[in-house]
Amino acid sequence: MTLKNTDKEYKIVVRNIQTIDGEQNVIEETALGSFREKNGKQYITYQTEETDESESVSSILILDGDSLTIRRRGSTGSSMIYRAGHTYSFPYATPYGTIDMELETDRLISYLSERGGTIELLYTLTIQGEKYFNNMKITVTKG
Repeated sequence: MTLKNTDKEYKIVVRNIQTIDGEQNVIEETALGSFREKNGKQYITYQTEETDESESVSSILILDGDSLTIRRRGSTGSSMIYRAGHTYSFPYATPYGTIDMELETDRLISYLSERGGTIELLYTLTIQGEKYFNNMKITVTKG
């Protein structure tokens, strides 16, 4: 199923504090997007520009009970599944090739309604044996 980002009634802020070897790096992206509920699932869609602004990346977040799937398509591509207590391996496609990654979710908490809300994630991303600890907060605001 493909959802088009047509109404853009919501402000989506994805803020991630990533810790690598004791040093923190803050990554934040903001976009206008949409939020929908259908068949017991919640969908958030938005599009962001890459740093060189030559390509955009479309993201769809699907919250289904106790799991969150984030699919990204564009200059990079991936499908990541977050579920507390589970580990998930996935390929991450870049213009330079594919990298195998592993995602272990420690915590997933969501408070979403048609008025907006938040999704909070604590997870560890492992890339070629190196661990990246992440504390992500996704804020959805209507209007």
